[in-house]
Amino acid sequence: MKMMLAVGFGCWLFLLHGCWVSVDAQEPGNSSACPNDERFNLTAYYEMPPLYLYDDYDRCLAKPGAIYCLVDGWIVPNASNPLWTVIQHFSADTKRSFRHDQLQRGLCMDRCHQLIDRFDHRTQMKYFLARFDSTAAKEITFDPNTFRGALDWRNRYRRLANQCVNYELKRQYALMAYSTVEYCTTRGTPGDIEESTSQAPASLDSVDVLFLVVLGMLLLLATLSTSYDCHRHRMRPSSGMESDRLKDYYRSDGTMGLTDRLLVAFSLPRNWHTLTGTVPGKKHPPTGPPSSRDDLRFFHAVRFLIMYLVIAGHSMLFNCILPLLNPEYVEMHYRRFVTMLILNGVTVVQTFFTISGFLLVIQFTGAFTGQRRPFGCREMVQCILYRFLRLTPVYGFMMLLDATWLIRLQDGPIWTRLAETERTFCRSNWWANVLYVNNYLTVSEPCLQQSWYLATDFQLFILGLLLLGLTLRYPKARTPLFVLASVASILAPAIVTYVQHFEGVVMLRPEALKYVLWYDPMYRLMYIPTHTNAGSYLAGLMGGLMYRTLKHRGFDATDRHYKLFRILCFTTLPVAIAILFSAYLFYAYEFEKPALWIALYAGLCRNLWGLLFAILFVGLALGVGVGILRRALCSPIFRPFGKVTYCAFLCHLFIIRVTLGNVRQPVYVSDMRILVSTSSTLVLAYLMGMLMYLLIEAPFSNVQMAFLSPKHECAYKEEIQLVKNGGMVSMLGAVSGEVDTAIVTS
Repeated sequence: MKMMLAVGFGCWLFLLHGCWVSVDAQEPGNSSACPNDERFNLTAYYEMPPLYLYDDYDRCLAKPGAIYCLVDGWIVPNASNPLWTVIQHFSADTKRSFRHDQLQRGLCMDRCHQLIDRFDHRTQMKYFLARFDSTAAKEITFDPNTFRGALDWRNRYRRLANQCVNYELKRQYALMAYSTVEYCTTRGTPGDIEESTSQAPASLDSVDVLFLVVLGMLLLLATLSTSYDCHRHRMRPSSGMESDRLKDYYRSDGTMGLTDRLLVAFSLPRNWHTLTGTVPGKKHPPTGPPSSRDDLRFFHAVRFLIMYLVIAGHSMLFNCILPLLNPEYVEMHYRRFVTMLILNGVTVVQTFFTISGFLLVIQFTGAFTGQRRPFGCREMVQCILYRFLRLTPVYGFMMLLDATWLIRLQDGPIWTRLAETERTFCRSNWWANVLYVNNYLTVSEPCLQQSWYLATDFQLFILGLLLLGLTLRYPKARTPLFVLASVASILAPAIVTYVQHFEGVVMLRPEALKYVLWYDPMYRLMYIPTHTNAGSYLAGLMGGLMYRTLKHRGFDATDRHYKLFRILCFTTLPVAIAILFSAYLFYAYEFEKPALWIALYAGLCRNLWGLLFAILFVGLALGVGVGILRRALCSPIFRPFGKVTYCAFLCHLFIIRVTLGNVRQPVYVSDMRILVSTSSTLVLAYLMGMLMYLLIEAPFSNVQMAFLSPKHECAYKEEIQLVKNGGMVSMLGAVSGEVDTAIVTS
């Protein structure tokens, strides 16, 4: 029955996603209306030079010593050419269109040599254009030092690449462009001078070896620990059925000494049982109310569903990053009302902060209220340290993997851009990730870009602890403190929006997507900083306090005194959907900025989203609207998925890069391609996440509990493991993304 429920729910989710991305294709105003739209005339659109053209990558590099270069070009304005007017027209709408005066070419330099060498020097120079003052060129800030040997290749092929691109443009479109080499690749053999610029480094360095050592140690520890655990199990006296005996054995953590707990920490069967069955040590009573275990069980399903949205969003994002054969697919979707559910879907990441704040209150009130123990600086430092130790091992492993072996897994004309950037940034900026400050520092050179959420959530966790600690010590100051925090959380994004002349929602501009938003001001200053995301976390804190209060009062969902609250719960999702649709106002129309109403909208909207879901979570926890939906969300099938979500969040962009990054030619993106990419990434990310959970996350959590559990009592050890002992670490609160929906996402 459980399997049928899981399969049925998966089919429903698959169809729902398909409806979201495909509904426009069946609308009467889709392809038939766009050609008649004076702002998007497809007949004129197809007259422009294609944004991407790539030579055959494998055929080019089949010749020993051949060089293949990725080249960016900026078209020179030419008012006498009618085509330039068309290019200007489409490029002017920067919120919904790519810059069509900025081109990308994949060039086989041998072909360019053969092409240009046919002409004399004077004719060759007719195809050369020196650098000109281009606004587009100034916007691109890719540091050539990111790629090995990029500066040398740029100097060597600057003129030839320029001439090769202009030969095409001048003959076919009567246009000229300034071009610069982004990077070049070759398949040089050992000993060649070009060996250092092949996509994968020919030899291992110390960091590559370090990853192999770490991986080998993890496998060795898992093998030894599993062997010891199996031996220990066989030595126990037999009693009852084997299955019951095994369950009792894995529940015996509380009776083991410290040495035994450490020796079995990496045991694969034990960690698998933790993932799929009951929690070892469950004999210890939870700190919170007994019924809270059932009340909060739905969070596992919510965590999995939001992770699905994060992966879906990042799959769409990376399909836009790839060279596109049909960029009009993206631009036309920006002009549709229903697509705002996706484009404004970045707002969904606020849900993660709401959940994290909600669960922090559950833990905190269960640990420190009722005069059980005081909360001071010592306890705060302990909780922060525990959270750091809880999140960092698997996080560090993923950084090490991206910094070393990712680049060796694929090749292709854009693989260097996707993989070597990650390799370079993780080797140089890992410290910002480890310190959880990468949402403010190294933003334009991110390692594990989706991990901005971990940094923001970590900082909000500290602020949330401080706020709860103050309200615990000074109960009369609770209301003024929360009012002050609420006002600040609204003013922060409003002030940023007003001062920076931003739109009322976070814009995903097509041109910014080509560089994964690294250089987009709104992404850097509005989307990822802590001070602009604090409102949803604060809403989660208030939601958790509301849940505790109503639970203490014996809340009855059928009581007529709570009729208004029930109405609020039922209206949260419709209002949230309306917020997503409201983004169309800012994509379709241009308003004078700065404007006070836009700033207020930005501040209120981000906070309203978190407040809506805080109310929804309180309602779900208290049983408002109990029915098939809540029963489905509380199904045990979601428990293992929920536990693996943190690891899946960390590795899903790795999966996307490996599965999409080897394209040789511009791709034809479609609804079905995105749907298949999302589904395959979801499956592979959870499989890889499961391995990381068994080998890294669960073992290090076991070690941590073995050392700290006797000393810590700020634990809310409930069956579904929403939180972990000691550090008030919400597994869900550790996940995003970027998502990014996010999540993802990212």
